[in-house]
Amino acid sequence: MTDEGLFIPYDLLRRRCGEPMESTEAEELLDTVGLQALGEQWLLRTEGDAWVPVGIQEFSREAVTVAPRLDDRAVAKAPDLTATVMLSLPTDRLRSAE
Repeated sequence: MTDEGLFIPYDLLRRRCGEPMESTEAEELLDTVGLQALGEQWLLRTEGDAWVPVGIQEFSREAVTVAPRLDDRAVAKAPDLTATVMLSLPTDRLRSAE
């Protein structure tokens, strides 16, 4: 919140997603951003510094859980789609694939 009483919106990954605004505008923006994040393609940086495609499975205030996604280029090497990774927030290991 600013000194002027406006809200600065931050998404569930703790990234700033707009300029200071009224609370109702911020809530609407965050609802939209949150739903979009679940449908987006994401990349997870592995321990070996490779980026692998993942999808967000679950958010909480402290963490995000992701699971591997099939990559069109690597169907023959399909990952274990039941494996999940929980990342504490904030994290620099997750970025949008776009």
